Amino acid sequence: MNGFSGSRFPALTLIAASLALTACGGSGGDSSTGSGATPTTPPTGTPSTPPTSTAATTPGVWKGSIVSTTTGQTASVVALTGPDGQSVWMATDGRVWGGQLPMSGARFDATFAGHMYDGAHFPDGTNHGPASMTVDHHAQGTMSGRYSGSGDAGTFNMSLSPMWDRPASIGTVAGVYTRTTSNGYTMTMTLDANGQLHASDSRGCLFNGTVSVPDATHNMYRINASVTSCGSLDGTYQGMGALLDADAMRDWMTAMHPLEHGGHSHGGPMMGGSPGMGHNTVPSGQRNLFMFSMVNANNAIMDALAR
Repeated sequence: MNGFSGSRFPALTLIAASLALTACGGSGGDSSTGSGATPTTPPTGTPSTPPTSTAATTPGVWKGSIVSTTTGQTASVVALTGPDGQSVWMATDGRVWGGQLPMSGARFDATFAGHMYDGAHFPDGTNHGPASMTVDHHAQGTMSGRYSGSGDAGTFNMSLSPMWDRPASIGTVAGVYTRTTSNGYTMTMTLDANGQLHASDSRGCLFNGTVSVPDATHNMYRINASVTSCGSLDGTYQGMGALLDADAMRDWMTAMHPLEHGGHSHGGPMMGGSPGMGHNTVPSGQRNLFMFSMVNANNAIMDALAR
């Protein structure tokens, strides 16, 4: 799990392009009367149907890459956008962004809040701050654009995962999930048949909350949880999760920058962590990897655990 801290989580704003629907009316005709008046004849035939919007929608499980033109680094990114447009983006180098997207549109701008974990920072030296997301191209199944904020700038390119179209239910996601690292760190999460979430790790952090299903036709879960006994990460969080195939996410699990909660120790040499702190186990299988991110006013947490 990756944790992030900052002094204040900025208010999220949205600048969305609107789609106008134009209704078409019928046509009239003239008829003569004995008095010489020419009243308008009522329209005949079937009225025209207003055109239906074909703009691509934003909810879904999106996977791709994000490139910083400031640092030259490239990272894998997963974006989970719920049916209400609430979105969390997770990069394998430890960055998390959260905000609100419009439900549809070909091009739009949004302001997100960005977080970086303790022990690292954005190019301007901060751990959190606003980020401007510009989607330059959004069609069915693809999305690309630019971002800037906290002294950083770059581009992103993502595709909609077919895993988004799977149905969701508490029974489907229920189970015991685990992530371990090569130096002995363990995180275990239980999602029970009543939607209760309980988790703990080998550093003593405790997580308790609920998981719910906002849309039974799509693979997305809403999370509300409290974190205790975890130092600066303590607090109440809200977020999104999805049940994915570990086989399809092996590249992500290999590169994901692990955080050992409570200890603030980071694996891998990227982003300034100690190279001796361990690497993630990389599971295999299908419909067995619960990936999630959740945020509050001061922190963001992301993780991917397998059952």
